[in-house]
Amino acid sequence: MKRLWLLSVLILIITAGCSANAADGPKDGPGLYEQKCSACHGSDLKGAAAGPAVLNMKSKYTTDELEKLMLDGKGMMPGKLLTEEENKLVSEWLMTK
Repeated sequence: MKRLWLLSVLILIITAGCSANAADGPKDGPGLYEQKCSACHGSDLKGAAAGPAVLNMKSKYTTDELEKLMLDGKGMMPGKLLTEEENKLVSEWLMTK
C-alpha cells in the first residue's frame, strides 16, 4: 500500500512539473519560431533540410496570407503547429525579417 501511495505522489509531482514547463514556453515571435519552426526553416531563417528560407516574407505575402499559410500548412509543412495567438506573433515577427 505504501508503494502505491508513493507511486501516486511521484506521478502527481511529475505531471505538475510537465504542465508547468509547458506554461513557461516562449511567448514571443522569435522564441516560438526557434522552438517550433527552426528545425525545418533554420535558426538563421535561411532554410534547412526540410523547409525553405523564410527571409523577406513581406515581399511575398501579406501578414494575413502568411498567417493563413502557417495555419493551414502548405506542401510538406503541416498546419496548426501553433495556436492562433502564437501564429500571429510568429507571422508578425517574420514580416520584419
